[in-house]
Amino acid sequence: MIFIFWLIISLAACSLNECDSDTSSQNGSSPSRSCSFSIANWNVQTFFDGVTEGSEYSDFKSAAKWSNSKYYTRLKRLCEVLARLNADVFVLEEIENEGIINDIANQFAGNSWDSSKNWTYSCFAKEKNSSIGCAVLSKYPLFGIKTHSLDIRTQKDSQPSMRPIMEVNLDVGGRNVILFVNHWKSKSGGEEESEIWRDWQETLLAGRLAEISSASASAPCIICGDFNRDIREFCVLEGGSRTEGNISLRGAKPVKVYSPWLTESGSLSSETGSYYYKGSWERIDHIFSFGKARISAFSPRAESPWAKEDKTPFAYKIYSGEGYSDHLPVMASVVVE
Repeated sequence: MIFIFWLIISLAACSLNECDSDTSSQNGSSPSRSCSFSIANWNVQTFFDGVTEGSEYSDFKSAAKWSNSKYYTRLKRLCEVLARLNADVFVLEEIENEGIINDIANQFAGNSWDSSKNWTYSCFAKEKNSSIGCAVLSKYPLFGIKTHSLDIRTQKDSQPSMRPIMEVNLDVGGRNVILFVNHWKSKSGGEEESEIWRDWQETLLAGRLAEISSASASAPCIICGDFNRDIREFCVLEGGSRTEGNISLRGAKPVKVYSPWLTESGSLSSETGSYYYKGSWERIDHIFSFGKARISAFSPRAESPWAKEDKTPFAYKIYSGEGYSDHLPVMASVVVE
């Protein structure tokens, strides 16, 4: 027998404003027929603050390598990139805690606080005793935040620590958009050995999307994050379209989603990936659409100063304090029908 525990935990970790608990429009206006917004996803690479609490990676526990001063230098650098990309919604992986989200807010408020131009809503989630988690920064209200976790006890090996899938609702012009944030199991310890855990996380995500589709086939969903799985490692559908989906998420009930990494002919839409490993591009950071959400534009943002001249990521090096992240941000424009 297979035991899968779906843990759905309401979070109160909204750093900048309290998250709303209802699905009505915040300004009382009726939902428009269609609306659009921009979203960026970025794994910001082991973004720890300057306080040692014990769960940090070993390099960040060393006073000789890491300090509060180095943290604030890196924080300022991150905020400069966020301001330049200026997405309506940012999804960030590898954030240590919600205090960093507060620091981002304070950094922007110190420049010029304008609620219409800043990210006045946020949320954060991670597993207990985990080193890093995921965060959302949004210009739109967030509500109904949940996390979905797995407890698998049927495999030969014990389940490793895995980050939960975050589910949060965006109120975009009175339209409810469901956002899923993922940071799947890395390939450390062996790609084949860790594959089973990414399979489980894919099953979990597919199951939740199937539930939403059964309740409302038109519900617009955006699924993003660092999946540690290249686009070619998913089940690519031949002749798949933007409308029907060109990727099949495998689960008890397969679910079709659209990936802008692929054209309708199945070829890659960009020569640049989001992660550069051993001389080759990988496309492991994704923004998928599902339901009545449509991705109208998409690109990995390989620009200076967070990318080198050859367009590869300018990874952060703790010993020098230079760099940004070993991933590129990926950005999309989304239309909600």
